Amino acid sequence: MKKCLLILIAIMLLCLCSCSISDYLPVYDTPETVNPYLEVVPDELTYSEGYEPVISSYAYDALPLEGEKQLYQKLHDVCYDISPQKDGEVDRYAMPQVELKGYPLTEAQVRTACKALTDDHPEIFWLTGTMGYYSGENTTVIQVYSSYSPEEIDARVNAVRAAANEFYATVPDGLSEFDREATVHDWLIDHVAYDDSVDMNDLDNNNPDIYTVYGALVNQTAVCEGYARAFQMLMNGLGVDCVGMMGSSQDQMHMWNAVKTDGVWYQTDVTWDDQEERYERHVYCNVSDAFMLEDHTLSPLYTDLSDSEINGEDGDYNSSVMNIFVPSCPDGTKSYYAQKAPRLTDFDGEQVKSGLYTAAENQEDCFVFYIDESLDYNGTVAQLFTEYPQYFFDYMNAVNNTLSEYSMDASNAGYYTHEKSRIVAVELHYY
Repeated sequence: MKKCLLILIAIMLLCLCSCSISDYLPVYDTPETVNPYLEVVPDELTYSEGYEPVISSYAYDALPLEGEKQLYQKLHDVCYDISPQKDGEVDRYAMPQVELKGYPLTEAQVRTACKALTDDHPEIFWLTGTMGYYSGENTTVIQVYSSYSPEEIDARVNAVRAAANEFYATVPDGLSEFDREATVHDWLIDHVAYDDSVDMNDLDNNNPDIYTVYGALVNQTAVCEGYARAFQMLMNGLGVDCVGMMGSSQDQMHMWNAVKTDGVWYQTDVTWDDQEERYERHVYCNVSDAFMLEDHTLSPLYTDLSDSEINGEDGDYNSSVMNIFVPSCPDGTKSYYAQKAPRLTDFDGEQVKSGLYTAAENQEDCFVFYIDESLDYNGTVAQLFTEYPQYFFDYMNAVNNTLSEYSMDASNAGYYTHEKSRIVAVELHYY
């Protein structure tokens, strides 16, 4: 038997910052099975032995219908069986068709289930946006496709595993969940470069790898989606819950993450923290909704969109850029700098002097400290640097008195303020 499948773009691979839902392609007949399929062995990543990995299911759990959940599960199962020959009609490698009896899902429901799958499983990076879809007679039939042959997937999965394992080998046991987050955050910034050559005018010109964990971990080049998906995968591998967040920033589609540490959700944007300026390196690490949403905009939840909007037929949003699960991140007291930077609570500045001594001892070129919420930020900065008694230079002199072979140059100490994150960064020079 054959079923007539409508070929549509279900956004199995999101390609954020550069993708849109295409119009329907022509209807054609697709065989129910393509044989033989070659199994891509779903080897698990070798996680750090000190941590129990988590398998994300937040998007799956958010699906309201049993039919959507069954479709999600069945699609996940067929992702690892790939035809060795391309389907000539769509120039893709077919996977076994999924048939749901008793669940005539709408196109919007199919798209939502597919989006949930990719949200929970960044490690499945070979699915294309092309999908066959049929619904009727109390049945839904789905045909999904791979971008790559089984052999290519095997090679790419092994490369991702090798890169992830190389990272996991550097992570010591016994870290807190927050320190695991900071470790993944910093490793990605040190090892991944943002692809500034991305073509926003002709999206087909872009290498699809830049949107995936493969691009981030193997090619070490990515855009926001690649950073976010790699961050999610590595965090889950270290036993920390992490999900992707869909939205926009600076008038472009954007993706970042939410992380659950010590039972509380926080937001993190590794892409925006990948800055040349060292003091901006952790500005968007472990922050609250209020902090992040000053310059980021979340896309709507799927429950707030109509079917026509989810299908990309109406409005400004569609299934590729909607959210399935968005946690609340109310805590603004546990940002990276609030936890890690020396804290100025009064003008005695004991923590700041201690941190400054450590920086000088290591001859670091930048020193960052945090101004406590009990102090007025701008007034405190003025008393530290520009108004009498310019306390920070007293701190420098106190530290210099303990250094024997060199000193910090107090006459050449530029500083940078970042009121939103309550930090001050001081540029250090020595003589």
